[in-house]
Amino acid sequence: MKKYMGLEDMSKVNCSSVLNVIREAKEISRKEISDITGLSWGGMTKIVNKLFEKGYIEEEKSTIPTGAGRTPGVITICKDYNVVVGLDINREGLAGCVLNLAGDVLDEYSADVSCETKEELMQSIISFTSRVVKENNKRNILAIGVAMQGIVDVEKGISIRFPGCTGWSNVEIRDILETHFHQPVFIEHDPNCMLYSAVYSNPMENTVLFRMDRSIGMAVTMDGNILRGNGVLEVAHSIAVPDGKECKCGKKGCVEAYLRACLKEEEFQAEAVEDMTKVISVLMYNMSQIFNASRLILTGKLVNYKEQFEDKLMEEFYKYSEPGQMKVEFMEETRKVVYGAAMIAVQGAIDQIEV
Repeated sequence: MKKYMGLEDMSKVNCSSVLNVIREAKEISRKEISDITGLSWGGMTKIVNKLFEKGYIEEEKSTIPTGAGRTPGVITICKDYNVVVGLDINREGLAGCVLNLAGDVLDEYSADVSCETKEELMQSIISFTSRVVKENNKRNILAIGVAMQGIVDVEKGISIRFPGCTGWSNVEIRDILETHFHQPVFIEHDPNCMLYSAVYSNPMENTVLFRMDRSIGMAVTMDGNILRGNGVLEVAHSIAVPDGKECKCGKKGCVEAYLRACLKEEEFQAEAVEDMTKVISVLMYNMSQIFNASRLILTGKLVNYKEQFEDKLMEEFYKYSEPGQMKVEFMEETRKVVYGAAMIAVQGAIDQIEV
C-alpha cells in the first residue's frame, strides 16, 4: 500500500527545511527563506514565528548596507542555548565537543580511556559523557553524535566490534546512551564522521578518505551520500601483495601489515616507507577508479609523519594517475572526527524538530 505523507510529517519537513536554509546562509531575510524553500509567505511566517518562540532562531539588524529607508531584519541561528554533543570513542582516547546548531564549537573535552574489557570501556564512555552533559546542563542538549571505532551497524545503533576490547560484541550502544541521557543518539563509523566534516561544504564531490594508523579505515561519499553498510569498505585485510608480509590476522600481504610496519611503539619506522607507499598508492588508485572519485583525502596518525613519505607516495601514485587528474589532500585529524560526529547530530536534531 502506498504511504502518503501526512500534514504532521509535512510540518516536520518544512521546519527542517527552514532551519537548514537559515543555518547554511548564516543570516537571511524572511523573503529569501520563502524564495529558497518555495513556501508561501503565510506558511513560512508561521514556521519562522514558531522557531522564534522555541528559541531556535533570532532576528537582528542586517549588517549589509541597503541605502535609505528601513534596515531589514535578518534571521540567524541562536548561538548559545540549543546545542548538540559530539563524542569520539577511540582506543587512543576519548574526545568530545559541544556545538550550536550553526556548527560553532562552544566547548571541547578529552579524556583517557580504559578499553581492555567491555565493562571498562562502557564505564569510560558513560563517565565521560556524563561529565560533558553535566557541564552543559544550562544549555538545551538536543542530540548526541557518536563516532565509533571498529565495526558499526549504523541503522541499528550497534557497535559490533571494538578493537582490542575483550567481550565487546554487538553492543547496543545507541540504546544504552539514550537510556542514560534521555536524548536521541546518532552512531556513525569514525572514518565517516571525519569524511562528513571534510566534505560538508561540498558534499556532491565523490571523495574517498583513508584513515591511516597502524591499520587503515576508509570512507566514501558518492553524489552527496556517505556509503554505509555493515562491514563494507573494510580494506585493511584486503590482499595487496600475494605472499607478502605476514599480518596479525594470519594471512600474508594484507594492507594493514604494511601500515603496521611503519609504526612500532608509536615510533615511525622510516625503513618501512618504500613498501608502504607502493601498497597505498595502488590502493588509492584502485579505490578512486571504483568510486569514480575526484578527491582523495589521507588522514590519521601516520599522516603526522607525511614529510617522511609524501613525496615518495605521490611519485608512486603518479605512475598510475596523471598529476592534476584528481585532488589528493593530507589532512590532520585533530577535532575532525568528533566535529563530524557532532555535525551529524546537528542534522539529526534539526530533522526531528517539530514546532
